[in-house]
Amino acid sequence: MKSLSLWTRIFLGLVVFSIVGTVLTSHWGLDPGPIKPVASLLTIVFGMLALAQSVQIPQLLAVIGIGAASEIVGLYTGLPFGRYEYASRWWPTVVLPGDHRFPLLLPFAWFLIAGGCALAMRPLGKSALILAPLLATLIDFFMEPVMTKTLSYWRWKPPGELPGGAPWLNPVGWFLVSLVATLVLMRGKSAAKLDPAWVLAGYVALLAGLRFA
Repeated sequence: MKSLSLWTRIFLGLVVFSIVGTVLTSHWGLDPGPIKPVASLLTIVFGMLALAQSVQIPQLLAVIGIGAASEIVGLYTGLPFGRYEYASRWWPTVVLPGDHRFPLLLPFAWFLIAGGCALAMRPLGKSALILAPLLATLIDFFMEPVMTKTLSYWRWKPPGELPGGAPWLNPVGWFLVSLVATLVLMRGKSAAKLDPAWVLAGYVALLAGLRFA
């Protein structure tokens, strides 16, 4: 743990805080009030800061832009993930033309997964071009029931056959968009940092805590 950056350690601390808070809320009926959305915001922000140490600013902005663009296109066209809509529960949310809700944290949360997988796998060289998108797609399989059922952040229209009601197009879209993100991030040096792997592990642990608490 001493080799991890301050940002990564704060992120992991927030993950533990969120899991404990979820357990207390679920089993003792405590009302988290504004703590819950603030903790969610801080967790995503510090996770992104932890990953940002391994990339150049243009790469970071490019990958966040790819995530935002793919989601906005998806809201209007159903491609590349399928048709879905976001609820207002994921704070803060803005309303785009056509009454489409768009959570402002969404591109950064997307960077935690797709970018985190790419950075964690980057030392593997060209193998990362397949392994990173596959890992991101696998994490999404696990994430969908949490986001659609536990947190009610979005809903599929109509519900599909995969976990959380996702359609079969969703994993295809996740793989392709994550592949583009990986291509962008592969241009950096293959520094053997442990932070991306810890951020990914922390995010998966948070999903598990939300799902099974």
